[in-house]
Amino acid sequence: MSVLHASLSQTFASFYTRYGVPILSKWLTHILVGFTLLWLDLTSGKFLSFPVLFVLPVAFAGWYSSARVSYSLAVLLPLGRMAIGFSENANRLSAFIVTNAVVRMGVLLFIAYLVIRNSRQTRELQARVESLVTICAWSRTVKYEDEWISFEQYLLRRFNINTSHGISPSEAEKIFKQLENHDRAE
Repeated sequence: MSVLHASLSQTFASFYTRYGVPILSKWLTHILVGFTLLWLDLTSGKFLSFPVLFVLPVAFAGWYSSARVSYSLAVLLPLGRMAIGFSENANRLSAFIVTNAVVRMGVLLFIAYLVIRNSRQTRELQARVESLVTICAWSRTVKYEDEWISFEQYLLRRFNINTSHGISPSEAEKIFKQLENHDRAE
């Protein structure tokens, strides 16, 4: 069972990376989803509405696309729902419709803010992790592009920095002490 689960997870991850991410990173996708939800809201009649689903395009736009699209949807979708509410309920008090729109707008703006903030922090953390350099504690070699190379080679390949060798004062002092001790022993 776990082999099947792992295989399905890997297949889904591959499909999501290949098709899902490119579609979700386009701003037009989120706008189309948002306006599709408004259209469903309009055509479904007064007893069935979809404002709770407005969270989806707002959150996905904030994570995958841009803050501007996310905030725009957080304002426009409740305004669209308010217009639908006025068209459906001519006899209902307009204060309730406006209040609902303002509350929805506030909640969606807050959700957009949280998702955008989390997305930025995740990208920053990912960049930090990817910039870490793995160094072997024993051989002092560096893992670069799945190959273990010397530190000098790493500097040359990654940053195009040539190196030369010298000796630090502390190491020179150790060597001179060892040489003096060796000469005294003879």
